[in-house]
Amino acid sequence: MVLVLSILNVASPFLKFAVNLNMLQSWMLSLYILLVAINSGVFHLYLSFFATLVFKGLIVPILLFRVLRRIGKEREIDMVVSIPSAIVMSGMFVLVSSILSTKLTGLEFLFGRFVFVSSLSTLLIGGMLLVIRKILFSQILGLLIMENAIFLAANSAATGMPLIVELGVLFDILISVLISSVLLLRIRRSFEDIQVESLEVLKE
Repeated sequence: MVLVLSILNVASPFLKFAVNLNMLQSWMLSLYILLVAINSGVFHLYLSFFATLVFKGLIVPILLFRVLRRIGKEREIDMVVSIPSAIVMSGMFVLVSSILSTKLTGLEFLFGRFVFVSSLSTLLIGGMLLVIRKILFSQILGLLIMENAIFLAANSAATGMPLIVELGVLFDILISVLISSVLLLRIRRSFEDIQVESLEVLKE
């Protein structure tokens, strides 16, 4: 489901819909961590579930929705790569991840081939969004998708990430979103479009 939502994000130019997809993806990730916690009996995975749900599933989307209302941008029109081409590239990422999963050993013991394919494909798709999208807001969403992929892989192991590390990562994400949001609003006030090319003016 995490992978499917990432592909849907690629296919949609609508920013509000993209935030909703990212929020739903975080909810699915939280649910998956909860299932892993129930099956493994590891206590700190329950805390990880709660932290992921609150930070990534609630706080970050609320911040993004507020920024979206401020900038008044509904969709992204100009992209480096067309949406159909981006969808094809996403399919290629899934294919490459599937091939890699058959070459690597020990995946069944660690977290399974399906989770490996989902997490690696989602990571690559998020990275692609950072490259093909010109609006800084969309690139923030791509970064969050990549982070979801890392959390999916890390929490699929029997013990998951150490809780202190996970909380630190979540806090860094929250701070990054806040800083990016402030920067985005400042660019909006100074320039008509919120495209990354506008940042070149700041170098002068």
